Amino acid sequence: MKALAASAGVSQSLLHYHFGSKDRLYAAVIEHRSSLINQERQKLLQAIEPTAADRLAQVFRALFLPALGPSGGGRAYARIFAGLIVGNARDEILVRKNYDDTARLFVAAIHDCFPNSTVTQAAQIYLAALGVLTAALPRDGRAGRLAGGEHLENNQDEFVESLIRFAVGGAVAIQNG
Repeated sequence: MKALAASAGVSQSLLHYHFGSKDRLYAAVIEHRSSLINQERQKLLQAIEPTAADRLAQVFRALFLPALGPSGGGRAYARIFAGLIVGNARDEILVRKNYDDTARLFVAAIHDCFPNSTVTQAAQIYLAALGVLTAALPRDGRAGRLAGGEHLENNQDEFVESLIRFAVGGAVAIQNG
């Protein structure tokens, strides 16, 4: 709390007054950021035409863009988000409370793209897409280092489109068994 207060330029007692503990501050950060991400995700998801030929790609775009854009909170929240995905019991509760309702909308949208699939398969596709997103979030230049200096993540549009193509390909592969 001391380091957070110093970084925010406020007194530690002010943080304790408003949040009480580090865990309550953490939960407040998750609640705030997830609200921004989920609102944008739902808006993008609702704008998808049900008959669009690239509907699955649009579903993944609606999933990825908010987390990678300003609503996503940048590198600082990327670490928190990645931790939530693989987190402990406290994080599981926060994910259920702050992300599961929107996640169910995405599972339904994915299921609609594959009428012969099961909801379980759609949920598996959603979780695999979250894995793709989680790997992409840090934006720490690792992809460029591994590629010998090319920095794909510097071109946001191209980077997101590559993630979408990968997720679509994976989804189709899961459906084709």
